[in-house]
Amino acid sequence: MKMKITVLLIVTFALPQLLFSQSKKLQLPDGTAAGKNNYIANIQVVNSRKVVSKNDIYIYVCQFFSGSADGINQALVHHYLGMGNHFWDFQTSWKNKYKNYDEGDLRPAFIGSTSFAVSLTDGYHLTRMADRAFSLGSLAFALGEKQTFKGVLKKIIISAVVNRAGFLLFFDVIYPGNRAKK
Repeated sequence: MKMKITVLLIVTFALPQLLFSQSKKLQLPDGTAAGKNNYIANIQVVNSRKVVSKNDIYIYVCQFFSGSADGINQALVHHYLGMGNHFWDFQTSWKNKYKNYDEGDLRPAFIGSTSFAVSLTDGYHLTRMADRAFSLGSLAFALGEKQTFKGVLKKIIISAVVNRAGFLLFFDVIYPGNRAKK
């Protein structure tokens, strides 16, 4: 269990930090660039054409998180992740939308719990909302670019691969579950 939590923390916090980190150009104390004797300062760019832009990275990170949310969602349903937990058990957590479903009180638990804020009531709806939000986020990053057909096709293929990698990480690796349990 500790290994799963460690992997989850790395994927959730460390990976985005590494992907979105910025490197500084090496400078001397007087503000000028480092001299000829410094190996790092003398690295030359072989090809000035960018393979992956900063915007592409945002798109792929959004797709990875979208796939991860989908993987958790499907692990809830098919691997019985969170069974017995008030928030994560998909078979009973839907009742959280209501004040007291078991006693027949079908009033909403809070404003929006049966409509626009349903994602706050249980894990199943939360992961579905996260999946859609990150998919829309990647779409928003992609819409602002002029692309050739080849560039669009490349982004679609890479996005699909990254999305499914996030899905498989959570569905098959982190939460493989007991599929025979019902």
